[in-house]
Amino acid sequence: MSRKVKSSKVPPSNAGRQGDASQGLQEPRYSRIHRILVERIQEGKFPVGSLMPTEVELAAEFNTSRFTVREALRNLTEQGYVERRQGVGTRVISVEPQSNFFQSFDSLEELFQIAVDTYYVLMNSEKITLDEKLAVLVGGQAGERWIRIDGVRWTEPGGQPLCFVQSYIPERFEKLVPEFAAPKGPFFAMLERESHEAIEEVQQEIRAMPMPNEFIRLMGLRPGDWSLQLMRRYLTASGVLIVSVNWHPAERMAYTMRIQRNRQPSE
Repeated sequence: MSRKVKSSKVPPSNAGRQGDASQGLQEPRYSRIHRILVERIQEGKFPVGSLMPTEVELAAEFNTSRFTVREALRNLTEQGYVERRQGVGTRVISVEPQSNFFQSFDSLEELFQIAVDTYYVLMNSEKITLDEKLAVLVGGQAGERWIRIDGVRWTEPGGQPLCFVQSYIPERFEKLVPEFAAPKGPFFAMLERESHEAIEEVQQEIRAMPMPNEFIRLMGLRPGDWSLQLMRRYLTASGVLIVSVNWHPAERMAYTMRIQRNRQPSE
């Protein structure tokens, strides 16, 4: 039998202090909202496959800001309860927390949100000369000078490492390399603004392969562990803007997509 929730309103910051005293410090508002939403999912108020209320609706219900609601929903997403899709909403996908990291998107805007919702740490950058193999990977010409930028993307500061990221950019963007250390959004958006060239297409390739030994320690893995490698080329009318190669621990990553049959137009 479902437990009845008397009130879904989160009390103001000074309310409920007595109830939190036994815990020492007052629970953050986003954490309490997150806990209430988890209870609703597990009790079936938000069944698997259903859409949750919008950020605006939840902010009004809990008498708080959309930023606070967004933080609660981000935690739900990281734990595998829901998936968030631009233009669709927040859909419940599980009644139990999941250990895997899910990626699901069909637009650049959703790729943008993935970068915003995670935390990037730059490890190294260096100029390189493309050999034949690397030229094929990045879509350049052998002998060209590019810049490779290495880093690790985390769920949050001090959280769980999601993937090792190798980014390749043309040498003309060298002056932007320092901005990779504290990115405000995804790299492709930063380069798009700088070049004034709109991204027209993103090419993606996914491979299962052993995690390179040089990434093993950084990702907290064991020798011989496998990875799911996601390679994306961002193309403008002038050519390749950036290539991103993400190495995800295989057991922590699930990549989802939906494929629909084209419907024939009705007569």
